[in-house]
Amino acid sequence: MNDDEASQIKTRINDIAVIYCESTAYSGAREIERLADEEIIEVATAVKAGLELHGYRVDLVALDPKNIGGLSKYDHIFNLVETIYGYPLTDYEVAQQLEYLSIPFTGSSSETLKICLNKAATKKVLKANKITTPAYAVIEPGGKMSSALPFPVIVKPVHEDGCVGISADSQVKTTEQLEAQVRRIHTVYQQAALVEEFIEGRDITASIIGNGDEARLLPLSEIIYSDKDGPCHLTFDANWVAGSNEYQDSRSRVIGQLDASLLERIQTLALSAFHVMGCRDYARVDFRVRGTVPYVLEVNPNPCINPDGAGFVKAAQAAGYTYPDLIKSILDMSIRYHQLRIEKREEKVLI
Repeated sequence: MNDDEASQIKTRINDIAVIYCESTAYSGAREIERLADEEIIEVATAVKAGLELHGYRVDLVALDPKNIGGLSKYDHIFNLVETIYGYPLTDYEVAQQLEYLSIPFTGSSSETLKICLNKAATKKVLKANKITTPAYAVIEPGGKMSSALPFPVIVKPVHEDGCVGISADSQVKTTEQLEAQVRRIHTVYQQAALVEEFIEGRDITASIIGNGDEARLLPLSEIIYSDKDGPCHLTFDANWVAGSNEYQDSRSRVIGQLDASLLERIQTLALSAFHVMGCRDYARVDFRVRGTVPYVLEVNPNPCINPDGAGFVKAAQAAGYTYPDLIKSILDMSIRYHQLRIEKREEKVLI
């Protein structure tokens, strides 16, 4: 999008709502996950400040699921809603209601949010499109507590994100450990367990911004694990619990140089995954790289954009974005996407 287009957009779009959700329904084994959900208020505040620096009128809205229709008074929605424990609606259900009410919003559609929240469904789409992803099995509650995959494997809840449900013990090497982790997922998270081939190697992330042919990759980043005796995979504690050993022993850094052929392969797969999953505006694709072969682990639409350490933001900063400019760019791209849709509908009516 050029400066003239952005300027024209701004004269038409002024009132923005930054929406997020919150819940107080935590207990027992899931109490610690409040850390992840409380972060969204900090992010929403930062997004609001960034947009205000660019002249927008912005309200923070802790979303009331019974009054989503009230958002129609805004010109555009900056959607930070995430699926959180105890909240009555999932992120894709909120997006679904916004779509039904024809309220434009940033980020991916309800269909994309729904399928990407299901790790197994995502991997099925990736495989169908010849995008490399680790072998996997799904064990439903009450199902047979085993898989045909060789050890080591990693066990995750099939319907969570942000490393929820992933601990140092999630990587397993014996049948006994596998059964214990699957049982934990079934009991604590009340859902199927994804059992996935564990890829020994580098933990690399590709961040993407834009839409259609204009979608482009930001500099790649990598998770470095300094404790060789600790888990060499990202865990909930490593992501969220600042006082934990795992948090201290893992850090994200932008990759300075990478073998040209591997770089091209990761870039190609990342953009392919972005498009086949139907992502919009911004997304993150997570890889494990074994030797020279990259495997897509997950596709994350609407990834974390916390200015204090989020990998997507670090990648954007390495590409020259300030935080306010990154937020404005996401909004501008979303506005342009929705305007193009309206223009195409009007063209069809005229024809």
